[in-house]
Amino acid sequence: MKKVLFIEDDPDQVFLYREVFGIKGIDLKSAESGKRAMKMITEDKPDLILLDILLENENGLETLKELKRNENTKKIPVIVFTNYKGKETKEEALKIGARDFIIKSQTVPEEMAAVVLRAMGTR
Repeated sequence: MKKVLFIEDDPDQVFLYREVFGIKGIDLKSAESGKRAMKMITEDKPDLILLDILLENENGLETLKELKRNENTKKIPVIVFTNYKGKETKEEALKIGARDFIIKSQTVPEEMAAVVLRAMGTR
């Protein structure tokens, strides 16, 4: 089973995506902050990370920078998955090393599961 870490502080979003991803054979773990995510990654390395930009008391871009600087995490693919639509933010995320930048409100959970499976080389 493929493992995905969802860095998201909205428990309703986590619940929804955990249910849908589980049906698709994806084990979705979650962390409410970048700091918590870094600890979880050292314990159980995910195959892919979904990262929200707007986290409580945190900027997801800073988490992305940390992930890409760290030798243990820099090769894990990261998809920014957020409702923040700033063009500059998208450009910066892709420049830092995000594989993709997807707007939550424009994507249904089943489509997102398909995106994640493709990104991990699974259909």
